[in-house]
This record gives sequence, C-alpha cells and structure tokens, in this order.
Amino acid sequence: MRTAVILAGGKGSRLNFAEKALLELHGKPILNHIIETFSGCVDEIIVVVRDEEQQRKLHLSGVTIVRDEVRDFGPVAGICSGLSASSSQYAFVAACDMPFIKADVVDFLFHRAMGYDVAIPYPPEPLHAVYRRETTIRAAKVAIQRRKGAIMYVVGQLQVNYVPKDEIRLIDPSLCTFVNINSLEDVEILNKKKLCD
Repeated sequence: MRTAVILAGGKGSRLNFAEKALLELHGKPILNHIIETFSGCVDEIIVVVRDEEQQRKLHLSGVTIVRDEVRDFGPVAGICSGLSASSSQYAFVAACDMPFIKADVVDFLFHRAMGYDVAIPYPPEPLHAVYRRETTIRAAKVAIQRRKGAIMYVVGQLQVNYVPKDEIRLIDPSLCTFVNINSLEDVEILNKKKLCD
C-alpha cells in the first residue's frame, strides 16, 4: 500500500497570504492537479491543513484531511501529522505548490526508498520525497520537541537514499515534477504557457 501526504498548511506569506493550494492553474486549483496525479499512483491521499477554517476553504472530498499537529511550526509538523494518519509503511510527501508532479517519478522514488528511511532527490527536495512512516514520525517529534523547524534537521536523523536528479531526468527529461510556485507571477507565467503536460 502507498500513501501520498500533501502539505497544504502554509500561510502563503510570499503570495500576499493567498491560499496557495487554491491558486488556479489551467482552469483548476493547484491542489486538484496534485490530487489527480496521486489518485492514479497511490492507494491513499492525505491532505494536511493548518486549521478548520482552511479545511472549509479547500472543499475537498475523496481524501483524508488532517490538521497540523503543532500550529505554526511549518512542514515538520505537517509531515508528522500526515504520516501519523497514514496506513502505509512508506508515503510520498509533497508540497502543495508542485502542480506537475509526475506519477512515474513518484513510483521511482517509492522503489528507491525500499531499505531506507527516506528517498530524496538530490540536490535535496525534501518536500518531494518518500519517507518511512515510523522512523520519520519519531524524528519529527524530536525536532518539534527541540523546536527545530528545518526539514533537513529531521532528514539528518534518518537513513537517506539521495537520488541524483540526473537519474530522474531519464523519466522526466524537463524535470517538470520539481516545478513549484512561489509567487503570483509564477502562476501568471505558467497559465500563459504549457510548461509541462
């Protein structure tokens, strides 16, 4: 069994506090693009939100929704909450701003995670990686207890398989799977041209 955990709890501070997951790309919210991809390659999708208000805004069905275990602690808390709700030994953890995630890359990283605590594309993309449930939850709880909010602090406690992006390029030549949205200008640019199909 495979799970995907999508972290949607960010405040969108670089986007004038717009709800990043709901920004429209090619006629539908970014989050919907990601959910559609995952629905074809995992058995369970978990979306982590920051609070009840955000949950209402997202209007999601057909996925499991959980809230951040610790408020305002960032992705580490989201990973902890998402993995705690997961039914799988391994889960793909993704940021909600990567609308072109490729199913073939997801599958490849699941295979590369076997025997490790995490498979991370290198140079590091810790929010586009496959994590082992139990060990990552333990590491995330240590990070939260020590008030260490950096994801790489968690990764540093795990047995990591760093997967060179050159290997991923063989599956996804343009590395579209890593395209992320950091500004409203990014959305405008991506809406004007079909960068990745």
